[in-house]
Formats: sequence, C-alpha cells, structure tokens
Amino acid sequence: MSTAAVAALLVASMLAVGTTATIDEFRALARRRGLVMLTVATNTIVLPGLAVGLVGATGLAPEVSLGVVLAAAAPGGGTGALLTLHARGDLAVSTGLQVLLGPLGLLAVPVWAAAAGQNVVPAGDAGLLVVAGGLLGQVVPLAVGMWLRRSRPRIAEWVHPVARRAADVLLAGLVLYFLITGVGRLPQVGGAGVVVIAVLVAVSVTPVLLPWLGSVPQRRAVAMTTGVRNLTLGLFFAAVASPTVALTVLTYGLLMYGMCVPVALALARSKPVAVR
Repeated sequence: MSTAAVAALLVASMLAVGTTATIDEFRALARRRGLVMLTVATNTIVLPGLAVGLVGATGLAPEVSLGVVLAAAAPGGGTGALLTLHARGDLAVSTGLQVLLGPLGLLAVPVWAAAAGQNVVPAGDAGLLVVAGGLLGQVVPLAVGMWLRRSRPRIAEWVHPVARRAADVLLAGLVLYFLITGVGRLPQVGGAGVVVIAVLVAVSVTPVLLPWLGSVPQRRAVAMTTGVRNLTLGLFFAAVASPTVALTVLTYGLLMYGMCVPVALALARSKPVAVR
C-alpha cells in the first residue's frame, strides 16, 4: 500500500512541476553550462558522497544510514522553486534545475545506496520494474505537464493545482502512515543521526555564499534547489526497505525545511536584487 501511494505521489509531483516548466527555461539554462555542471555535480556527487562519509564515520545504524543517504542522494525536490521565489532568486534557473535533477536522482539514489553498502533495487526483473517504474513515474508526467503548458495552457492551469493538492494530500497521508508505523523507532535515528542530517542541510545551502558561482539570484536559486531534496524519490526507495528507513527520510525532511525556510525568509528580507 505504501509503495503504491509513494508511486502516486511521484507522478502527481512531477505532473505539478511539468505544468509550470517551459522550453524557454531549458534554453536559458543551457546557456549557463558552468552553473549547470557545478550544480549537478554538487547534487549527485558531492552531497551524497559527503553523506556516505559521515554515516560511516559516525557509525549510524544501517537503516538510519540508508535513510540519510537516500535523502541526500535524491535531488530536485518539488518545493525548491517555491523557496527560490521567496528568497528572491532566479526562478527560471531553479525550475530548470529541478526538472533536470529529478530523473538524475533516480540513477544517483541506488548508486549511492550501494556505495553505503545497501541495496534498494531488487535483483532481476523486480529491480528492472522498480527502476523503469520510477523513471516512467517522473519522465512521463513531466513530459505531459510540459506539453499541456505549451499546447493547452488553460488545461495546464487547471491541472497544476489539482496535481499539487493531490501530492500534498498523499504526502501528508504518507507522513502520518510512516509516523504511526515507525514512532517506536524514532529513538533509532538518535542524536548523531540528527547532527549528520543538520550538517548535510547546512552544506547544501552554502552556494548562496559563493560569489564565483554566478549572480546573487543564481546563487540563491542553486542554494534553495540543492537544499530541498526530493523526499518523494527517497520515500519511493525507502518504501521497499523498512519503516525506520522511511522515518529517517522524513526526519531529514523535517530538518531540511526547518533550516531552509528560515534561510529563504532571511534572504527575502535582504536588499532586493533583480532576477535575470
């Protein structure tokens, strides 16, 4: 039941993203190759690699370690663009990166889970079905949403809030489900697990402080996009593991929003900058 709900959440989330994305945003992003390459490397190599190193150095329990790595290795969270908007960042950059990073995360998550000594993809045909299902669950609704935005804008305007509300309801239901089934395992995340997650979130928003990364709006977009992980994708793989793994992913999300939202609000109160 939880796996089906997470798959539905993945579809609804990507459909909501697709109905806000345009080809022009990708064209603009393609002209910023350096920024794209650095952001992709940070999201798919640097942050998950740091997560693997930290969980190994701190000796976290295997299920907690897996949950941390799943969250850290899953880029392209759906609310990254929203926080970019609040932070007065470059919304076009954020949306384009979000769409690009989502499918890449489907490859990065099992690879980094394996690097941490865990296997989240079943062997044989079952594994192919998981990967193919995850890919189709992201690419197809994303493509459909973008087609609607381009060819049927009025329908896209109707579909977007419906898909967004469906995703919100499914996410809330899954959070409640995993909390009920895993509340007794909360102590297993432990203080060390919380510290590791907090360090990873803090590192993920540091691009806002790097002047060589680009303009102020671009740096804010990269910081918010990198800071918000794709918890839906993390839960997609956690659902085939255990409630403790899913609970750790949700703990990551709690700290992620608890740290990223104040950063976005603080940036919103800073001196306004032009979004290019």
